Amino acid sequence: MLATSAKASKSSDKGVKQCPAGTVLFREGEVGTKMYVIKSGRVRLSKKIQDSSIVLEELGAGGFCGEVAMVSDQPRPVTATVVSDAAVIQIDAGQFENMLRSNSDIAVRMMKRMTQRLTRAQFRLANFSLRTTKARLMHQLRNEALNRSTDGGLQATVPIPDDIAASLGLEIGELKKILTALVKDELIVVDARGYFQIIDVEAFDRFLRFLELHDRFEYDS
Repeated sequence: MLATSAKASKSSDKGVKQCPAGTVLFREGEVGTKMYVIKSGRVRLSKKIQDSSIVLEELGAGGFCGEVAMVSDQPRPVTATVVSDAAVIQIDAGQFENMLRSNSDIAVRMMKRMTQRLTRAQFRLANFSLRTTKARLMHQLRNEALNRSTDGGLQATVPIPDDIAASLGLEIGELKKILTALVKDELIVVDARGYFQIIDVEAFDRFLRFLELHDRFEYDS
């Protein structure tokens, strides 16, 4: 059964469901019988880690979610919440199977997208294992720079993700404080658009390794 916020979702005659912000499309641990294709708005995927809810990804128009539970026949691995009023198309298990059987191009694109999502989720969950918040943020920034670089380098100027605080379990104030410290230490620069650049890659990586080793030492002791 579809869980919703106080405002009920509305379905159109064309099978498009209008979901206000706050609607929960599905929850982690539920049995999955539907997937959702997003026509407009934004949907956030999150996972419970101990006492925290970690943001794994935010999806916009053209994105889809809920397919993993139907492919694996396992409970939902994440929770999907509408964060900006959305219009979604519901696809049940039978329609999903027929779609994959009848169109190999769709099946291949979906498998590629699922692989990308799994890789991103694994990185964010691994990153969250670091107890030092500065190390988490630096690790994430390094990954953002590497993934968005066209030449495989780390000195590209790239945007700081809008959901970076939520994905790292940080308060906005703490995020700003760490970014300010990294700028002061001349490890990164941040412009007015919210784009950052790693200034000295060697110094950045050296400090990140120090934080990771310190984190492990503290944990082991």
